[in-house]
Amino acid sequence: MERSSISLVLEGGGMRFPAFVGALRAIEEKGLFVRKIIGSGSGSLIGSLYAAGLPLEDIRREAVEFNVESLKDFSVKNLRRGKGLYSGDLLEEWIDKKLNGATFGDPFGIDPHIITTDIINYRPVIFNSAAHPRVKVSTAVRCSMGMPWILVHRRLNLNGQEHVLIDGSYMVGAVEKMLDYEREKTLVLKVVSKRTLTSLIPGELTMKKYFLETLNFSLHALEKEFIKGGRWRDTILLYCGDIPPAKFDLSAAEKTYLVEQGYEQTLKYLEYKWGI
Repeated sequence: MERSSISLVLEGGGMRFPAFVGALRAIEEKGLFVRKIIGSGSGSLIGSLYAAGLPLEDIRREAVEFNVESLKDFSVKNLRRGKGLYSGDLLEEWIDKKLNGATFGDPFGIDPHIITTDIINYRPVIFNSAAHPRVKVSTAVRCSMGMPWILVHRRLNLNGQEHVLIDGSYMVGAVEKMLDYEREKTLVLKVVSKRTLTSLIPGELTMKKYFLETLNFSLHALEKEFIKGGRWRDTILLYCGDIPPAKFDLSAAEKTYLVEQGYEQTLKYLEYKWGI
């Protein structure tokens, strides 16, 4: 039987990106062939690794063993300028190593598209082989993962135009409207927490706790806005319990749980909604 071809969208996720790995496993088991993969935020990380042809088991291992602490490159200079806690250079170097320095012009088994948000022109910038063949995929992923106040924004000159790029998750709604559901089969995956997060802050409300809680509230509000106004056609909301998007100290057990949830929920959707 000929394998069905689809375009796959991996939207946001924050630190809960292991759920995408489980979802990809379900997609593979059902015999679906991913022709194009569109990623934003941490979804762009998993999407780029998968597009580059890394075995899914290797991606799962990278996701579970992912060590945020080793990629933190705090800069007082950047913090004083109000740009962010970390430069993101170590993250970009780590991604570039995993992708062997690939640019969008290099051959990929799956066509990668990375969504970023241009805060100067307030529009999405979508990196792909046609528009940006010389740009490193790791650079685009780093830009798309540029969570405000956590990672410094990136300034890039693309085709003679200046851009200031941050987290691609802010522009996913605009990009989703561009998808042609009639001409190509498209599956959208979005990681979300339960409707109401109940996070108790024990002890003193330190600056660090205040910062993380307000960040989680902001990201959770963005998720709820997506759920309220999202296009539900062929969209899977991967619920991950009460794990917040900005939990940077996920345990191995929590990461494994996310992988399992992504797998089980995607498998169930494909069986009941797509009948495969």
